[in-house]
Amino acid sequence: MKPSRRVGSPQSASRDASTHSATPTTRSRRLFAAVGILGLVAAALWASGVFKPSQPVATNRPTEDRNATPANFPLPAITPSPFRNTGPHAKYVGSETCASCHEDRNASFRRTGMGQSMAAINIEREPKDGVFDHPLSKRRYHIERKDGRLWHREKTLADNSPEQVIAEYPLTYVVGSGRHARTYLAEAEGFLVESPITWYRSRAAWDMSPGYDLAAHQGFGRAVGESCLYCHAGRAEAVGKTQHQMTIVEAAIGCERCHGPGSLHVELHTSGQAKGAPGAIDHTIVNPRRLPRELAEAVCYQCHFLAPSMVPVRGRKISDYRPGLHLEDFRTDYYLDGPNRGMTVTGHVEQMHQSLCYTKSETLTCTTCHNPHAFPKADDRPAYYRKICQECHAPNVCGVTKEQLQKESPDNDCAKCHMPSAPTDVPHVSFTHHRIGIHGKEAHPKHEPGKTAQAATLRPWREYPGLTELDRQRSLGLGYLELAREQTLPALSATYQTRAFELMTAAYSGGLREPFLESKLARIHFEMGSRQALGLAKGALAHPEIAGSDRCAALFVLGGEQLRAGRFQEALGPFRELGTLRRHPHDWLLTAECEKALGNIAAANDAVKRAAQIQPQVKPSP
Repeated sequence: MKPSRRVGSPQSASRDASTHSATPTTRSRRLFAAVGILGLVAAALWASGVFKPSQPVATNRPTEDRNATPANFPLPAITPSPFRNTGPHAKYVGSETCASCHEDRNASFRRTGMGQSMAAINIEREPKDGVFDHPLSKRRYHIERKDGRLWHREKTLADNSPEQVIAEYPLTYVVGSGRHARTYLAEAEGFLVESPITWYRSRAAWDMSPGYDLAAHQGFGRAVGESCLYCHAGRAEAVGKTQHQMTIVEAAIGCERCHGPGSLHVELHTSGQAKGAPGAIDHTIVNPRRLPRELAEAVCYQCHFLAPSMVPVRGRKISDYRPGLHLEDFRTDYYLDGPNRGMTVTGHVEQMHQSLCYTKSETLTCTTCHNPHAFPKADDRPAYYRKICQECHAPNVCGVTKEQLQKESPDNDCAKCHMPSAPTDVPHVSFTHHRIGIHGKEAHPKHEPGKTAQAATLRPWREYPGLTELDRQRSLGLGYLELAREQTLPALSATYQTRAFELMTAAYSGGLREPFLESKLARIHFEMGSRQALGLAKGALAHPEIAGSDRCAALFVLGGEQLRAGRFQEALGPFRELGTLRRHPHDWLLTAECEKALGNIAAANDAVKRAAQIQPQVKPSP
C-alpha cells in the first residue's frame, strides 16, 4: 500500500529534545533517564496490549541445550485430505475468477454479511456526515466528505480555549457489512490504523469505536495487522517482516475462505478434461457439504471460534489453515474451565456445543441454520428458522400458551425464546445466543473479562494428537501468557503469568527452539531484569523466518537491554527497525532517548515528532 496523504498534524509535534550536545557528565544522567523511560514504556506497552510486564514469578531459568536443532524436534505432520487443493501446490485465484462461472452464487453471497465484511470506501454508500463529543476524553469528532473522500477528524474539546485538530485522515476501508456496525481504517505513514469512530446501526448514530470509550484512548494510534484482518478481510498479508504494513489482496471474505484455493479447480474446468459421473466428488475444490461434521465446522470455526487463548502450532501460522483440514493441525484453542464467562461475540461455538439439539444430533451444524450463500430477508426470518426447527420438533410440543405466544412472539419466532439476543462486549450491539434451549432471565450474566478473582484452568478444545509433550508445554504456556494479558486484577494476572513462565521454561529447557516461544520468554525475562533476556532475544532473532509481532518483541528486548547497559549506539539499530515494522509511539521515544544521549539533537527531535504524530499525549523525558 502507498501511504495516505497526511492532512493534519498534532499540535504538540514539535518538542525540543535538547539544546546542547552530550558530555561525559550529561551522559550518565541520560542513562538514568533512558532507563527510567524504558520502564515507563514497558508499562505503557503492557497496558496497550503490545507488551506486558510480569508480576514476580518463579526464578527457574531456561537452561541451554546446545545440541538442540530443528531435526531433534520435527514438526507434527498435517493430517492428509482427499481434497487436492488442501496442499501447498494449490494457489488462490480470487473471487472474481470464481464468479466468472458461478455468477449467481457469487451475487447472492455478496448480499450476506460475510460477503460485505470489508470494502474500499465508497462515499455514496456511507452514512451522513456528523459531529459528536466524547466528554470522557475531552475530544470532539467530525465526519465529513471532502475532496471526494470520507474524512474522520479528532479535535480537542476545551471550554476556555479554541479547538485544535489532533489528527485527521481520509478513510481507506470500511469493516463490517453495516448490519450491526461499520468501523473504519485509514493509512498513516504507510501503516494501516483504526479510526476511533464507528457507525452503529441500532442507534443510527456515530460513536466511539469498541474499546475507545475511555478517558485515555489510542485515537488513531491503534495499528491494524494480520491478526485483526484475518477474519474481517478476504485475504490480507503483511508486507515483508512488518507487523502493521498490510497488503489487502481481497477486501471482503470470498469464495476461497470456505472452499480453499481454486487454481486446481480452474485448471481442470478450463482444460476441457472435467469428466465424471453425475454427483461425483470433484477433489480439486473443497465443498464443505462433502466434509464430515467436524471438518465442515472447522471452516466456520476458523473465525467464529475465538477462544480465551489461541496458540499456533509450532512452525505454522493461523493463516496456513485450508478448508478440508483439521483446524487443530494449525492452532490450539483453549477454553476456560471455570466460572461462566457469559456471552461474547465469538462465543457461538461453545454455546452451540452445550445445546441438547447439538449433542443429540449427528447432523446439526452451523449450516443447518446459516446458508453461507444467502441470508433471509427480515420479514421472512421467523418462518425460515421455524421451518428448520420443525424438521425435528413438532409444532404442538411448544409449552407456551397461545395467549403468552401472542404476547411475546406474535410471529411465532422459535429463536426469540430459545436463542434470544444477548449483550456482547461490543457497545450498542447484541447477538443471538447460540445455546439452543429454555433461557431464564439470568441466562446471560454480564461479561466482564479479567474481573473475576478466581483463577481458571485452560483446557484444549481440541488438541492435535501428534503434539509432543514439549509442544504441549509450549502451547499451554503461551496460552496462559495470552490469558494473563487480558486480566485487570494484578493477582490473577500474576497467577497466569507464573503458570506460563513455568511451562514455557520447561519447553525451552527441554531443547525446543522457535521464535514464537523465544521472543515471549525474552519479554518475560526482560521485565524480570534477568540477564538471560538478551540471549533469548538474540536467539529468537537468529531464526531467519522471524517476522511480525515476534520480531518486534525480540527487537524491543534487544534494544532495551542495550539501553539499560548504556550502549546507546547498539540500542539504536533495534529501535530504528521497530519504527519500520510497526506503528507505536514508544519505539520513537526510545529512539529519541538514544539519539539525545549520543548528541544527535536533530535526529532526537525528529524521533519525538514521529512519536507525537502517532500519539500526541506521549511525553519524552526532560
